[in-house]
Amino acid sequence: MILVVDDDDPVRVMLARLLRTQGYAVVQAANAEQARGSLDPRRPDLVISDIVMPGESGIELRRAIAQRWPELPVILISGYSAEGPAEFAARTPNTTFVQKPFAADQFLALVEQTLATSFARSPLELQG
Repeated sequence: MILVVDDDDPVRVMLARLLRTQGYAVVQAANAEQARGSLDPRRPDLVISDIVMPGESGIELRRAIAQRWPELPVILISGYSAEGPAEFAARTPNTTFVQKPFAADQFLALVEQTLATSFARSPLELQG
């Protein structure tokens, strides 16, 4: 399951639709608070979050996720300056930064690669 977090409804819906066309189960959240509510019942396989949102930012959400599930991969997206977020992602394990706008096929390839890498590192996969 992939959790998509973005306060921009059209962007969030478009990302969810794009991912569903590839067979992914998707849950949507309009902000970090909603995302946290979605994280509690079931840990997703991947979180895709906008960075600039009202209230808690995507970077703050990433930090909270890392405290609870350090291995959970997160793709941070933003249409604003990439320098700070890109540096944050480079320093934070299992975190990738993508600048908006992006090509759908390249984004889907990144999602596929991120999930494949995550599952390859998963202790459950190594045991089974």
